[in-house]
Amino acid sequence: MTRLMRRSLAAIVTAALLALPASPALAGPPAASTGSAAAAQKAFDAGQDLYDKGQHEEAIAQFREAYTITKSPNARLMVARSLLALGKLVEAYEELSATKIEAATLAEQQPKYERARDSASAELAALEPKVAKVIVALAQPEGARVTLNGTALSAERLGVAIVVLPGKVVVEVEPAQGARMQREETVVGGQTKTIFVAPGVAAAKPEPIAPAPAESTTGGGVRIAGYVVAGLGVVGLGVFGVTTAMAQSKYDGLVADCGGKRCADPRYADVIDEGKRLDTIALGSLVGGAVGVAAGALMIALGGPKAAKKADARVVVGPAGAFVEVGGAF
Repeated sequence: MTRLMRRSLAAIVTAALLALPASPALAGPPAASTGSAAAAQKAFDAGQDLYDKGQHEEAIAQFREAYTITKSPNARLMVARSLLALGKLVEAYEELSATKIEAATLAEQQPKYERARDSASAELAALEPKVAKVIVALAQPEGARVTLNGTALSAERLGVAIVVLPGKVVVEVEPAQGARMQREETVVGGQTKTIFVAPGVAAAKPEPIAPAPAESTTGGGVRIAGYVVAGLGVVGLGVFGVTTAMAQSKYDGLVADCGGKRCADPRYADVIDEGKRLDTIALGSLVGGAVGVAAGALMIALGGPKAAKKADARVVVGPAGAFVEVGGAF
């Protein structure tokens, strides 16, 4: 075979190989080019060196650069560890949660990410007692502006567990109509607390209660207490309605995402746990609310002054909620 023929044959083979379709990449981060991979490795190594020297702020910048190129959970895990070293527990918790989800997804086809998944899970478990979670439940979310510790919450974050530091938390609500509201609560490490806000309810002024006649002073206090107990029962029923709606929304989302089958994907573990928590809150609110309304109505009916005329009280439940209706002369 002449040299010219060999060159022609080599050119034909090379052209044929280039025409073949490339093999699809495994599910996960897009494959980086050789130059990009080298840059990512260089950034990761620089971040590791800075981390070992205790220069954690600088290390975060390098790890984030590596993650931007490769989308590797390993780089994100090191971002979380650097945040932990800086004492930024909330940010570290969020990074670890994201790392766990990403690594679990990739590990299904790339076992090399199992270690990152397990490490993120273990470090999350160790961090749980050091942070708290708050669920802001709003009775009238349409058009309302909500902030948690001064940070605005989008509609998607209402009804979802938000990681906070233990201590005092402040929820402020500016409804589309009505007075601005503020709620302060205290949370402890490892706790998940639901803060229910119903704009307009707290701003309403109670009707003045006329003093009982001088000759009939016994029993009036029981009736007043009945109004308080019934009011708390109505609030409990309101919480039941809101939490039930949120739990149903999360359930419908799982059904849609998982095609009507049982979700075994670890990415949905937090959603399932939150749905169970909302169901528990809803059940407790229903029972407590119903008992409170019934007990309050009974106290209103039977707790009046001895000289009072016959009165009747009943519980009315309708589309707008539950309330106590009192009739008769007192």
